[in-house]
Amino acid sequence: MEIFRRLIRVMRAHAPVTTEEPLHGTGEGVDYDTSRPNEYRPSRPEVDPQLASYYANLELPYGAGREQVKAAWKRLLKKYHPDLHAADPEQRRIANELTAELTSAYKHLDSALEKAAV
Repeated sequence: MEIFRRLIRVMRAHAPVTTEEPLHGTGEGVDYDTSRPNEYRPSRPEVDPQLASYYANLELPYGAGREQVKAAWKRLLKKYHPDLHAADPEQRRIANELTAELTSAYKHLDSALEKAAV
C-alpha cells in the first residue's frame, strides 16, 4: 500500500503553491515599523511553483542541489520500480506512472539547476 501513499504525495505535489505564509520560519521576533513603508524588509526568495512541485515529487526541500536531486531520484526509483510490483497489474501500472513522474521531475530539475549554475 506504500505505492498508494506515494501516489497521494505526487498528487499533492501538483497542487498550487501559495506564498501567503512565510517560507522560512514564522517571522517571530522580527519587529517592523509599518508606519515607515520604505524601511528595509528582507525579501522572501521567489518560489517557482513548477519547480516546487518537482522538488515535492522527489521529496526534497525547495532549492536542493543537483547531487541531492539525483540521489533522491535514485532512492525513489529503487523503492517504486515497476518490477517490484510485477505480481499485481494495477500496482505495476501505478508504479509505471510514478517512475515516469519521478524521471520527469529529475530531468526538469537537473536542467534548471544546470542552467542556474552557468
